[in-house]
Amino acid sequence: MTTRAVPLAARGGSGVRGVPPGHYRVAPTRSTVAFRVTSLGLFVVDGTFAVTEGDVEVAEGRARVRVDLDAASFTTAKRRRDIDVRGPRYLDAVRHPVLSWEGELADGTGTAAGTLRVRDTGTPVVAEVATVEAGRSVVLVTARLTVDRVAAGVRGGAGLIGRDVEVDVSLTLLRA
Repeated sequence: MTTRAVPLAARGGSGVRGVPPGHYRVAPTRSTVAFRVTSLGLFVVDGTFAVTEGDVEVAEGRARVRVDLDAASFTTAKRRRDIDVRGPRYLDAVRHPVLSWEGELADGTGTAAGTLRVRDTGTPVVAEVATVEAGRSVVLVTARLTVDRVAAGVRGGAGLIGRDVEVDVSLTLLRA
């Protein structure tokens, strides 16, 4: 595969230019969503979610993006915490199995504005697209965003869990 690695800062924030127009599917096993949040204001907790599916449509200087995550895949270094967070007090993964983000990246902005849905609550979230590497049939994208977990519907754990969750996204897109 031949790709062009193009850090967005080096090209004026463009996130779509250089990516062939068309429909792309997110490759779940080649994509990651990692997060970092504070615990008790002192400790940093790192974890991941599994990407289940997603689509990207690139056309006319814009990219429409949808990515779904498995709420039950929430994983950190502590099994007990993982079970609690997947439970009804936080993610309620049984009743709300999917976390989703839908948004749009406009050429020249370097940001993708969209809506994150957690527990059937939609909240606006802007992703800063860091890099795009475009090949003929594969596109690699990295982005970073900050989620206010309370605004996103995850209200439990005040004082135990930090409000802002830093999220790093790495997606592999395959031309459909």
